[in-house]
Amino acid sequence: MTTASGTPASAPFSPRRAANAPDRPQLNSSAAMAAPFDPAASANMPLTRLLHYWFEEVWCKGNLDAVSEVMTRETLISGAVSALAEPECDYGEVVAALRNLLGPITVSFTHAMETGDWVSVRLLARTSNPRDGAPFEITGQVMARVADGRIAELHSNMDYFRMFEQLGQLPPDALAVCMTGERLK
Repeated sequence: MTTASGTPASAPFSPRRAANAPDRPQLNSSAAMAAPFDPAASANMPLTRLLHYWFEEVWCKGNLDAVSEVMTRETLISGAVSALAEPECDYGEVVAALRNLLGPITVSFTHAMETGDWVSVRLLARTSNPRDGAPFEITGQVMARVADGRIAELHSNMDYFRMFEQLGQLPPDALAVCMTGERLK
């Protein structure tokens, strides 16, 4: 993949692709929050700061009271779990169900953009399988529209395939198997 200027993109690659392209830069997980988003510099990116607070309080700490601080019952939610997270239901129940499957969670933003009342982040979630303690990471993207200091729309795309593979609920390489047209057994 290349950028508009023709230079190689600096996104992280799968281990298989990284092995074939040693000159490609790799994601430095320890510095993921430092650039481009620094939570200490909230004045520069206030909408990103709101999403950071959302992930830290709700997903990492399990503070379900923060759901009503950041969202309203009218918040439009879309993504893989949107059928479970309609505004009429308790979003905290969805959070609790997913958190119950995982070990402790930390979230960092590898990319963040704001424009007008919209914010978009690419995130890296680190967690573990509570059965054996094996650590793993999943990535995701979230876009949100903020109105009156609260999330009015939340659109997310998380790598749930990888999460369920790492938890042993799907076989390894389930996505690749599905892409061949075969059924999981």
